[in-house]
Amino acid sequence: MRPLLRVLPRSPSTLPTHSPLHFHLHPQRTCVRTVTTDILHKSQNANGKERVVILGSGWGGYTLSQKLSLEKFSPLVISPRSYFVFTPLLTDTAGGNLDFSHIVEPVRDPKRKLDFVQAAARKVDLDRKVVLCEPTIVRSGVTETHTDEEDDVTPSGSSTNAEAETTKTAVTKKTKKWETGEPFEVPYDKLIISVGAISKTFKTPGVKDNAIFFRGIGDSRRVRRRVRECFELAVLPTTSPMMRKHLLHFAIVGAGPTGTELSASLRDFIAGDLIALYPDLQGIPRISLYDVAPTVLSMFDESLSKYAMDTMKKEGIDVRTSHHIKDLRWWVPGAEGPHEMDPRSCLTLTTEEEGEVGVGMCVWVTGNAMNELVRNELTGVDVFPGKSAVVKGGEGSYGKGEWSYKKAPKTGALLVDGHLRVQLESKQGGTAVLQDVFALGDNAVLETGTPPATAQVTSQEAKWLATRLNKGDFETQPHFSFHNMGTLAYIGNANALMQLPEEDGKHLPQKLTGRMAWFVWSSAYLTMTISWRNKFRVAFRWFLNRVFGRDISRY
Repeated sequence: MRPLLRVLPRSPSTLPTHSPLHFHLHPQRTCVRTVTTDILHKSQNANGKERVVILGSGWGGYTLSQKLSLEKFSPLVISPRSYFVFTPLLTDTAGGNLDFSHIVEPVRDPKRKLDFVQAAARKVDLDRKVVLCEPTIVRSGVTETHTDEEDDVTPSGSSTNAEAETTKTAVTKKTKKWETGEPFEVPYDKLIISVGAISKTFKTPGVKDNAIFFRGIGDSRRVRRRVRECFELAVLPTTSPMMRKHLLHFAIVGAGPTGTELSASLRDFIAGDLIALYPDLQGIPRISLYDVAPTVLSMFDESLSKYAMDTMKKEGIDVRTSHHIKDLRWWVPGAEGPHEMDPRSCLTLTTEEEGEVGVGMCVWVTGNAMNELVRNELTGVDVFPGKSAVVKGGEGSYGKGEWSYKKAPKTGALLVDGHLRVQLESKQGGTAVLQDVFALGDNAVLETGTPPATAQVTSQEAKWLATRLNKGDFETQPHFSFHNMGTLAYIGNANALMQLPEEDGKHLPQKLTGRMAWFVWSSAYLTMTISWRNKFRVAFRWFLNRVFGRDISRY
């Protein structure tokens, strides 16, 4: 492995003649030049290891990079963010239960010798086996949420956590020339596409520009900051009673696991800590959970879903199912336009069922869509990659423009075979399987059966693919098969749900609710937290919260 950094010696005569670096000498001081990796060299390293390029640092990309054999492969992770986010505890950071650093694992790890480039993949050339990338290191507002860096929004991208890009990606809204990095190509021997997904707005007016999407650390920081912001605005002597009511109404759209747990965490944060600081606001704050479906947590059994709704309503969360969002804009209900953004004011959420409602914050956590790389770039194939693609049945045209990426009709995700290999399709109806390009996670769909779009599925796919690559036994092994380990969800005030698959219910309780389920929820996620450092930090922070309360700082 080539060193990541090299420092110019004191004397130019000591510089090795074979050094790949070029230095400019200054008469008064020694200059330092650095290289990140040898990615611009041939993909096949001098030591004979295959270069595996992994797009994304989320559940798929990060897990795969940790499981690949370093004796056989030379992994290179390309992602807009330089860390992995343990997303099951992301809602805990928004509610002040954990610091943001407690759920983050750096991709660059001195104990794990792999290469990393902070960039976004823009295009893939299958014939030349190169990935066109653009650096995403320097961005405006680096201390605030920047969706193309904080989330797995641009390819990598995740990852994520994101390993994904949100609909507010700076890639499509760049306004500063210096934010555009100089593109470069990265050659690969094998390519793993795990760039995640973006938030789906269903083209609802105002959502793209005014809602907070909840996919990464930056978004969680924005949620926590906005909650405190609304409380501070509400206690100003110039704030009217009606505006105070609007500011302290927090809306979460999407009653899946993330939306439900975020509602529960914010409820605990407000009822357990913030009201003690703002006693004059007692009884005013409220949280509304919206969803178009008739129930919350639809992936659970009907009885568990009903238990969750009843418990959340009892804890003060306003569950509004069967509601259709029509519009989201700034300023109070009924106000005449133009409705320009003004964080000192509230927003207006409009639904078909109840009209306009004033809210201080709207968090959008419903639906996945494909990011820019998968949606716009991984489409047609100019040159058929004859060296790496195998045509099923030996039929098909190899002409220019005859082939394109095979995708799922409804979602637009890459349609992979049972071994997670990306496929091409021709205008004549032929199918070709790429032997060196794989896809997993939210940006891929198995043609052998579609498991749920969860971190559990992506993690299992990454571990299975790493094992197959390490052993090189694709031809002798059966297709990937998802094993359901059960589903957990936190619903507030130390209550949770747990549901195990029927085959596991023979030896363990298939359903669990209340405090016992919360204990399982806490224990499971504490155990799953990647590094021992973060396991101890999470456990210690939970203990401190019990003694001293949650973190209520706003930054």
